[in-house]
Amino acid sequence: MFNYLFDGAGALSGPVEFIVTPGIGVQLPGNAIELAYELPEPEAGRSWALIKGVPREVIDQRGVVYRKDGGAQQLWTELGELPDTFTAQPWPGEFHIWRDNAWVLDEQARLSSVRQQCLSQRDALLRDAVLRIAPLQYAEDIGDASHDEQLLLMEWKLYSVELNRVDKQPGFPQLIKWPRVPVAHAEG
Repeated sequence: MFNYLFDGAGALSGPVEFIVTPGIGVQLPGNAIELAYELPEPEAGRSWALIKGVPREVIDQRGVVYRKDGGAQQLWTELGELPDTFTAQPWPGEFHIWRDNAWVLDEQARLSSVRQQCLSQRDALLRDAVLRIAPLQYAEDIGDASHDEQLLLMEWKLYSVELNRVDKQPGFPQLIKWPRVPVAHAEG
């Protein structure tokens, strides 16, 4: 006789040997079954399961699975086919969508995200430029700007214009030539 253990999903493991208790014999635990024959190794991706008291070879995709509608991981604990909303194929990452039974890169979504990140970076740099321009412009407005401050003001304004136009560059958003940040000149 061959003894097998079964888990909560009904999957069989074994054969296992149990200790013979003198005077009593082998005591099978509640999650064990005794078979008159040894089960062969199941095919890859399959397990033996106890179904209605009879061992059957079934698909076993237990473990981490992925939602087809976004790639979220979930632990699958049931035997049998996965529901159509899940796949065992690992989600490659952001911007991948499930199409034609495979994960594919959604290039349009990726480019849109890259574009938005670049525009956010540009806007942050423009905000910083405004903070640098304001005091220089005030000095110019009241007639108190030195020659170096006037030059620096012009450089910051040109920098701001170039920053504002990065989205007009031919390779945008994949290739961007960011303008150089103006550097204050030492007054002589």
